[in-house]
Amino acid sequence: MRFQETASFKQEPHSLSAFGGFVGFFVSTHLFLHSSIMKKILLLMALFLFVSCEEITSSEDDPFENPIVVLDDVDSSPVTGEEDGVAIIEEEGWSTPVKLPVDDDGAEDGTYITRDGRYVLFYHVPIWGGGNGIDPQIYYSERPFLTRQVHPITSADFNAEAGPYISEANDIYYTRTFIVLEPEPHEATPRKIVVNDGSTIIDMGTGGHEGNPHYCDEWDELYANIEYESGDTDIAVFKDGETTILPEPINLPGNLELQPFLTDDCQTMYFTSSRGKLISIFPLQIYKSQRLGEFEWSEPELFLSHPQPEGMLGGVGEFSMTRDGNQMVFLELTITGEGEDLFATNKMYYAEKIDN
Repeated sequence: MRFQETASFKQEPHSLSAFGGFVGFFVSTHLFLHSSIMKKILLLMALFLFVSCEEITSSEDDPFENPIVVLDDVDSSPVTGEEDGVAIIEEEGWSTPVKLPVDDDGAEDGTYITRDGRYVLFYHVPIWGGGNGIDPQIYYSERPFLTRQVHPITSADFNAEAGPYISEANDIYYTRTFIVLEPEPHEATPRKIVVNDGSTIIDMGTGGHEGNPHYCDEWDELYANIEYESGDTDIAVFKDGETTILPEPINLPGNLELQPFLTDDCQTMYFTSSRGKLISIFPLQIYKSQRLGEFEWSEPELFLSHPQPEGMLGGVGEFSMTRDGNQMVFLELTITGEGEDLFATNKMYYAEKIDN
């Protein structure tokens, strides 16, 4: 890390973890809940977990060690899975996306494939099982992505982590909640981006929730999305200690722009947007833009679309790619039913370039 960073917030004792599945599953994809409602749900979940969870052994004294080392070459060994998604890659030369085999009946979020293609990191929310049946955590899966393990950035306390990204220097960036119980459950500060063991907290100074980090080593820039009290989101850049909200055509009034991903040369950006919305914010889709200047980008082109079959809403997001640009991983969201019958799920998909 070369950019200026501040660590102006300290973790409070008795802070909470494990309810971040709602942060990942609902907030980061911005399904349909207003942020004020979402905040109340999170705080209620915090209180529920405080009174119902079994004793948790803290690992704060254990030194942090990232089990993932990103190598220089790219692993292109086969990845298999079901071709059951509806997303369409608008660029020719790609395989049909397959659902990652590690994906199960729970909800996945915050997907990220390392630049060498050897690991996928993601945030997982298992099915409710009553009592301690919910235990959302950040996992990593090694190619061919059959099994998963909990990543050590998952805290032992009651706060939640989401949106992992590993820089070329092998620093891991992610988003963390800062919930405290006393005098009643509340957010001590909006969600912030932290690095490695979480002791370095990056304050972009926006006053909003700051998440989905992507540090671009080549230009010494930290990209992230900012969520405002209204629930709207913009993509911003933190550089030389200052935050710049990207102008049009990246951020558009009345739309959600989030989850930026940049190629290693920092010249191409992929991001999630609602600019093609038909109903409410749907479909969420992936767009591609080329750099024109320090904070200037070209008119985005649709890269990964999501049709809206009858009776279904949804979209795609959480896009990432290997350093050679030949493999991608993304999340597909589907929502069916209404009212008490409403059902929403997130699934992880993989695609690769093929020889024509």
